[in-house]
Amino acid sequence: MKKGQPIGIVLLIVCSIFSGNLTAKVYTWVDKDGKTHFSDKPINNEEVTTVNPRHSNNIASTTTVAKNNQWQQNYNEAKLAKTEKAKKSAKKKKAKQAVCNQLKSQMATIEQGGRIYVMSPEGERNYQSEAQLKTDMKRLTKEYKKTCR
Repeated sequence: MKKGQPIGIVLLIVCSIFSGNLTAKVYTWVDKDGKTHFSDKPINNEEVTTVNPRHSNNIASTTTVAKNNQWQQNYNEAKLAKTEKAKKSAKKKKAKQAVCNQLKSQMATIEQGGRIYVMSPEGERNYQSEAQLKTDMKRLTKEYKKTCR
């Protein structure tokens, strides 16, 4: 512990104890010219009225809170709708990206060359001809340009 730290803690505790709900009295009076004055000390020669401030823990009045309550609800609803829209958009974008990746993968397979086959329902391999590969490549390229750009 540092040397000045216990003193700081003690001062903090003492200040927090004595800094409770401190309110000063406010005095008001009207002088001979008709001007109204406010002070924290009463004036002996004048007729002084003590002003007691209202004690309220709430900074805003209840009517202001009621008015803002509807505004707050509308704001929260709009914020929620915006968040949902962003989530849907992100989900849609992710699905689109997955389709694009699949198309890229299929095009890369065809571009690599070699023998490409398709399995028949009976489990036989049917190898594709060069014409079929060109047709598939054109179809995949067209679909990629339509979907991913």
